[in-house]
Amino acid sequence: SSRVGSRAAMGLKGPRRWPWAPWPLLGLVAGIVDEAGRYRPGGDIGDLAPLEPTEEDRNASVDLSKQPIDKIFKLLAYELFREEKRPRETHFGVAHFQAATELSCEERLIDLALDAGRVSEEVHIYHQNVTSTSGLYWILHKYPEEHSWVWLISVSHDRVMRKVENHISRMSALALDDEGLKCMSPGFRTVLMNAIVVWKRMAGDHIALLWNGVAFGVLGDVTSWRELDEDGETTEAGPGGPPPNVSWSENLIFANMWISSVQKWLQHHAQELRHAAYSELSRAQAGQPGEDPGRWLQGKDGALSSFEYLRRQLWGGWQLDKGFLRGLLRHCLQPGYGDSAPVSVADFGAGGGQYSEWLNDTGLVEAVAFDSTASVQEITGGSVQELDLADEVQLWRTFNWVICLDVGPHLPPERARRLFRSVRRHADRGLVASWPSNGAGSPDALNEPAFVALTEVETGFTFDASATELLRQSCDLPRLASSVAIFRRTPPVEL
Repeated sequence: SSRVGSRAAMGLKGPRRWPWAPWPLLGLVAGIVDEAGRYRPGGDIGDLAPLEPTEEDRNASVDLSKQPIDKIFKLLAYELFREEKRPRETHFGVAHFQAATELSCEERLIDLALDAGRVSEEVHIYHQNVTSTSGLYWILHKYPEEHSWVWLISVSHDRVMRKVENHISRMSALALDDEGLKCMSPGFRTVLMNAIVVWKRMAGDHIALLWNGVAFGVLGDVTSWRELDEDGETTEAGPGGPPPNVSWSENLIFANMWISSVQKWLQHHAQELRHAAYSELSRAQAGQPGEDPGRWLQGKDGALSSFEYLRRQLWGGWQLDKGFLRGLLRHCLQPGYGDSAPVSVADFGAGGGQYSEWLNDTGLVEAVAFDSTASVQEITGGSVQELDLADEVQLWRTFNWVICLDVGPHLPPERARRLFRSVRRHADRGLVASWPSNGAGSPDALNEPAFVALTEVETGFTFDASATELLRQSCDLPRLASSVAIFRRTPPVEL
């Protein structure tokens, strides 16, 4: 065939489908192809350095789709060979670490910011190169036997992962070496933590792509979305001809989309880290005291610290008793259906807001979550409101019910009384609270009779023993099954 003949003319030997290690079979012996796709006889591809483009080159608009197919294959071979010859990514070695630890605090911050900028720029340029090479496969879509794109995806993702993880390793080592948290303030560390959180998600996306590739032979959900218009009707092929084979083209698209998302995040991370370093240096130059890490590392009045809250939020540190929630709906809240207004609930000491989220998802309850952790509103994106539960508060509205699980034992006695007085002010129908008798987190443990007496005195509500027993039987967590209780306002406030 003409294709076989053209491969022989190019000096390409072996089967059309390139193996994983193709280079012994790529005998490009007749000449070289520069980055503009121009073929020149002689020379050695391995030593080729791209020529500086001339003014004529800059003014020319080369349509590669109109170039001879042999030239496109030669250009593709050159790009893949150049990728193969790229130097390996360096790792954060012990020499780099020792050099970094000898830097002053200010120099460390600058070093991290510069390193983030360097990685961002490297991935940006590399992404452009990979995208350009991927475009050649689009031109060659009439030759589906050309499978070297599989290798390109694999090595490009591996290289990007190594670049980012080298930077993450540097961040982690320097943050861990900051004994006593004297150099990196909580604000600066928050920027580093944000980077790790985003990278966790992106690394998970990469693992999902790998899994799809192993399970289905494609990286993403393969659909014929190019062939459908906005109304879901089949469209005619565009001026570029019919779409290429959906399977491999979607693979290239999903692979490049992942690198693009990493590149955009790195750009944001570099800007954020540069701004944080500048703020730290400006504060030091102005002689201002450093940021107090106390509110981030140590909670106030039994509340979780911001960092501990964030750790639980990110790594699954919250418990959710669905049995309790089902019992709460059945034996306490008893919402109506149809056109009935939803039951309103305030969750005091909501933690990650998981109970309020579950209740809201039923569509029968309108729940609002509150917690005392500093900056909880920023950490949760507004899903949990910051409220000092250790002090008497006045919110903008009241609720049918207030939930307060395991909050009282973590407060000093007087502040626990203030909490219950706040509940009385905001609960129209009653309170659902728990107070474990083991007194976890506080030396001021209360047994059940003392807990019931304290709650009734400070709220004016009445303990509902029968409903409490039914609710406890519904609970899955032993801690709630032994301590949760229902208190009702008598008579309830009618709205």
